[in-house]
Amino acid sequence: MDFNFSEKQNALREKVRGYTEANISRAVVREIEERDEFPHDLVEKFCELGLARINIPEAYGGLNGDIVDLMIVFEEIAKRSPVLCWNLGNILLYGNEIIGVNGNRAQKDEYLPKLARGEIMFSFAITEPNAGSDAASIKTRALEAVPKDGSYVINGGKMFITGAGVTQYTVTFARTAESKYGGITSFVVDTSLAGYSAKPIKKLGFHGSNTCEVVYDNVRVPPQSILGGEEKGLNNGWKQEMKLLNQERLVLSSMTLGMAQSSFDEALQFAREKMQRTDPGTDVQSIQHDIAEMASELEAMKVLAYSAAWKEAQGLNPVRETSMTKYFCAETAKQIILKGMNVLGESASSMDYEMQRNLREILIFSIGGGTSQIQKNIICKTFGL
Repeated sequence: MDFNFSEKQNALREKVRGYTEANISRAVVREIEERDEFPHDLVEKFCELGLARINIPEAYGGLNGDIVDLMIVFEEIAKRSPVLCWNLGNILLYGNEIIGVNGNRAQKDEYLPKLARGEIMFSFAITEPNAGSDAASIKTRALEAVPKDGSYVINGGKMFITGAGVTQYTVTFARTAESKYGGITSFVVDTSLAGYSAKPIKKLGFHGSNTCEVVYDNVRVPPQSILGGEEKGLNNGWKQEMKLLNQERLVLSSMTLGMAQSSFDEALQFAREKMQRTDPGTDVQSIQHDIAEMASELEAMKVLAYSAAWKEAQGLNPVRETSMTKYFCAETAKQIILKGMNVLGESASSMDYEMQRNLREILIFSIGGGTSQIQKNIICKTFGL
């Protein structure tokens, strides 16, 4: 049993860490937070290092990396800037993964080389105001154009779509037949098309993510825009989405790892400095116990997350383990950060520390990518309950 990362994976971690140390200072993070603008410059620098190619096949200019590689990237970046992970998800997850897994040959030829070079980004639009956890209840529709010319016309709205106002394409789930699960089609929608509009949403955290409300007002798309092609992709959107759930859960979990690690590091440094200033006779056991619990919980997160990732990389389709990881990491990271707030005391509310931002931003991980309650449902289903 070997719990070590490979030399290649360690080199990747060092490369990403070098990128974060050179480009993502606390001042940069706070500027993004205050301006609430998509950090195009940081995304461009990431792509210039060739890191956008990490999970693209070599045939399309990529590095042929797997889910473990992807998690390493997201974990390291989340230590400094969780929102940048969401920004990069518009390439690595919603571009590389979606097109790589579900695109047909023509779509892979068209998009993957551009994604590898960082020339285009994708957003992912499935959530609607009344279709969140029950995502298959979407109301956005795509009807054949009249008169018929092979095109489809999309009408409806999406909510909380990350990057929808800055990406070149939005993978849009729309109803093309009445069957709840067998009547959904994924369209690769060019965001410059007439009738497509995206309005940024003001949020508690993740400032700079360009999370939007999207409206489709008679957006006309060609049949070639159907993900996987019309023959294989029409009414097959739900099955396409199911293929990506393990990766999404693990990527999101790797972000919680990074956030929990940075929160632990900040709490540990604060505790050490405070103890140096504290009278030797003062009882600091409460702080010591918080630190011990945080360290133990963080280690448990890492082992669960990367063991599930290894199974996914081996093609074992670990649905139970990825749901366990998503649920456990989201909830445990939240507890780690709350304990960090306790260690910092009144200083935790100061904008001079990153703990307060991590607290605001960790909350979404119990919701996005499948709520903790949904993950527990899935786990029980794998046990036949």
